[in-house]
Amino acid sequence: MMEIVMTTKASANTLVPEFKSTDPYSWLSGNNNYELPAEWLGLLADVPEKHSARILASIDEESFARYAMFVNTVFEDPEHGLLSLAEREFIGVVVSSINACVTCLIIHTHRLGKYIGDHSRARRIAINYRTVSLSEQERAIADFAVKITEQPGKLEAADLQKLREVNLSDAKIFYVIEIAAMYNFTNRIMSAYGMRPDDEFMAEIAPDG
Repeated sequence: MMEIVMTTKASANTLVPEFKSTDPYSWLSGNNNYELPAEWLGLLADVPEKHSARILASIDEESFARYAMFVNTVFEDPEHGLLSLAEREFIGVVVSSINACVTCLIIHTHRLGKYIGDHSRARRIAINYRTVSLSEQERAIADFAVKITEQPGKLEAADLQKLREVNLSDAKIFYVIEIAAMYNFTNRIMSAYGMRPDDEFMAEIAPDG
């Protein structure tokens, strides 16, 4: 006979509207009295994980600054490389979905929706890009990013040839590899740190779903 498990009020409290989460912004603990350097405040003003950033920077300010500068250049500098910001976010969403990196998926799905002007399409890409109408080039890039993420040991020259066949130059392929690899790097960092977006950011994107 199938056992019926009754849901108690205590076990169901996260599903009721009035429940307020007390989840930390990071699983790591830093210096609660730490204040970010003044020159960083403007740079981090719009960062969806600024509370997590404060915690991590308090542990090792120099390492955090080096990490942030490197990542921001690859992800957000419009002058870097040959990929548009939308293409970078597209790759980031695909990789973050495969890695189940919740924080990265929330942030970059929102940014992809903003860049392409369609938050619904961005969310469907995040859930399963294979169900979304994509160009041959977009599909090839996504498939390649998935293989980098899931089976890096099985990559071969033929995988790059598939990208050339949809008119990607070797120079652009270089940046596809860079951005996919970087998202795998940051996904693992964010997941292991237990970082999550700030409540303010989540409230801001709530109208977008």
